[in-house]
Amino acid sequence: MTIAGALRRGEEAFRAAGCDTPRLDACVLLAAQIQRDKAFLFAHGEDVLPPERVAGYEDMVSQRLSGRPVSYILAWKEFYGLKFFVDDRVLVPRPDTEVLVDTALEILKEEPGIRRIHDVCTGTGCIPIAIACSFPGGGLEISASDISAPALEVFRVNCGNILGRVPVHARRDLLCGLAGPFDMITANPPYIKSADCRRMRDSGWPEPELALDGGEDGIVIIRRLVAQAETSLAEGGLLLLEASPEQADSILRMLEDRGWGGYRAVRDLAGRARVIVGRRP
Repeated sequence: MTIAGALRRGEEAFRAAGCDTPRLDACVLLAAQIQRDKAFLFAHGEDVLPPERVAGYEDMVSQRLSGRPVSYILAWKEFYGLKFFVDDRVLVPRPDTEVLVDTALEILKEEPGIRRIHDVCTGTGCIPIAIACSFPGGGLEISASDISAPALEVFRVNCGNILGRVPVHARRDLLCGLAGPFDMITANPPYIKSADCRRMRDSGWPEPELALDGGEDGIVIIRRLVAQAETSLAEGGLLLLEASPEQADSILRMLEDRGWGGYRAVRDLAGRARVIVGRRP
């Protein structure tokens, strides 16, 4: 089988199964299987693949058709220009979350006094690791926590692979039992409504429900986090959290009602309110 033939077969299978990106999925999986980039595939379409590569690619295609995300099949996901190890113990990092990292870095440039940063619900560790790698000059004390012990195992792998060290981390329910105060708290907490999570689970959604389920209205955990942040942040400290665009107004009203200052929503590339920023009351 040629490279072009393998791509065509994979794309047709994904399209028939209703995959959103059939051509892209076929390209990414085949490129990974033969350890080449996508440009190579198009330049060498008539090259014949060794039988073992065809078999490996067909196994990848079968996994994808079963609903397994491409990132889980490859065991990595690019985020903020960095390569993160992922598996079914953690949520796959999304491009939308890069808006949170951008916002944190902008604030760090504007407020040089910020030093202690803690990331809640850290999962892969993509947020604190990206901040640590992108902030010029270092000098930050970055820590992280997650309620999931398996997720923290993935966090440690990524810290070792990318940072070459493992910062302070702990298994915690949000901020409970953590020694603050912190100058900044970042979080991509679960914010999907429980009913939607149940439908996703019943349809075979592979990501951990613990990282998705935000309670009946989707912001139960966010409410708890905001309340806890009021005692875990230093005076004037900042909370940055990702949420659904549909939740932004409710969260901003919550911050206003609780006396937070400087609250605002930061929009993603599609113009949707994606990251909520507030300053401790």
